[in-house]
Amino acid sequence: MSSKISQNPLSNLVRELSRRERRPLAFFTALALAGAAAEATVPLLVGASLSAALDAGPGQLAATVMGLGAVLAVGIITNVTRNVIASRIKVRNAAQVRTSIAEKAARAPREVAASAHQAQVATVVSYDVERVTSFPIARIKLVASIIGMAVVSAYLLWISPWVTLLILVGVPTFMWLTTKIAEPLEERQERHRELLGKVAELSSDIALGLRILRGLGAQNVMRSRFEKASLDTERAGVRVAQTEALLFVSGNLLPGILLTGVVALGGHLAASGAIAATDLVTFYAASAYLVLPVSTAAGYSGLRSSARVAAKNIVEILDIPEDDWPGRLSPIPTDADLLDQVTGVRVPAGKLSVLVPDADTEELGRRLAGLAQDADVPVLLGGRPLRDYDLNALRDTVRYHGSRTTMLSGSALQVLDPTGRHDDEALQAALWAAGATDVIDRLPEGLHTHIDADGRSVSGGQRQRLVLARSLLGEPSILVLVEPTTALDAVTEVEVARRIAEHRQGRTTLVISRSGAFRAVADQVLRTQEGTCV
Repeated sequence: MSSKISQNPLSNLVRELSRRERRPLAFFTALALAGAAAEATVPLLVGASLSAALDAGPGQLAATVMGLGAVLAVGIITNVTRNVIASRIKVRNAAQVRTSIAEKAARAPREVAASAHQAQVATVVSYDVERVTSFPIARIKLVASIIGMAVVSAYLLWISPWVTLLILVGVPTFMWLTTKIAEPLEERQERHRELLGKVAELSSDIALGLRILRGLGAQNVMRSRFEKASLDTERAGVRVAQTEALLFVSGNLLPGILLTGVVALGGHLAASGAIAATDLVTFYAASAYLVLPVSTAAGYSGLRSSARVAAKNIVEILDIPEDDWPGRLSPIPTDADLLDQVTGVRVPAGKLSVLVPDADTEELGRRLAGLAQDADVPVLLGGRPLRDYDLNALRDTVRYHGSRTTMLSGSALQVLDPTGRHDDEALQAALWAAGATDVIDRLPEGLHTHIDADGRSVSGGQRQRLVLARSLLGEPSILVLVEPTTALDAVTEVEVARRIAEHRQGRTTLVISRSGAFRAVADQVLRTQEGTCV
């Protein structure tokens, strides 16, 4: 899915989704139009059946009844079939949008994290996607209801021009009124959606930092902030609900007014002899059908407002600028030195090097792993900039482990091996090297124990060893570790450093840390201010 759809987000997003579902949407449209036309002829056939029963013979009555039955059958079949197709279209479109958002986050995690809170992304995926994917179906239903109104107007014009004039004036007028009633809805929904996202962000921050808040004694302050944010969101939600309620009432009240007017006018015409009494039945049935375009328009107006807000939120994520990676070279040379031209640090191939930093360790580590490249002063691998190599091949070869890595919820096995590609032997080797074997042994159900998001159900030291084991799993050719043992006690840290040195023997490993435990087992110790071996 293209991300450059910020101009008129809803129209362009729907157009792109509709292009992928061209045939199913065409089939749905044909069924919706056929069903609307069939349903619109029911009032005419009801009146014709009554007229045949009163004035004509059994043959004509049987013909009209059979016609009525056929039309009803067509309406039922098309209605069921189109609802099935609509559900499938919405499911596929929703999956496509969610996949596009996930791919965006995977391609540009740093840019997405800097522009959108993870709770905001989650709200977009769970809340906004459904509204956008429902919009194309609602639009087709509105068109079908208008076509049905045109069919009704056509045969009513043949019976009575005055009633037809009332319908042709009343229905568009009431549809216009519903759009005017819905005008404030979009602004109010946008405000409510904005506050809802802030509450989600605040909830996520509180959940992730609950231990710190308790340690600082600041839980009451955060509770007050959360209560205020929730109250503001509730007030905005009430305003949205008020507008939606008014729109709902108009979707029922306005058609009722139209129904009353048509029946009253039809009754007057029947009493004056201008139309037959059986035609009055047709008018009544037709006016009841004409409730559909107005109520459909009311529902469409409300959905369009929410879909516009939702599309804007989706496009804001899809249009987050991301770095364009130009490289195509493959395979990646694993026996070559890694050189950072910013600091002059050279990481020798096949050795365990420890870098004692004097700058931002995260920035340095990400740069060496190819995650934060400077185009003017690049990092070199085998004498060539990292940006010359194919990105997918580079990610398979070079792995980065930050001081604060993400841990998703799931079983311990899913946390350690999200792709499920590694066997038990490789898993046990990584756990041993990270000193995490005892962590798994102490869990109630071992590898099948559920771990909360961000490792909230385990201690800080246990969490750090689990994510370290995840980084060691699969034995990447080049591994950059940034402060991997800050949450461990001195004895455990020394043991983990020794095991990592043994586990990574013969492969390029850079540990950016001030820890003496790693310096003791390193093949070489580097310093950023010199950029040479010490």
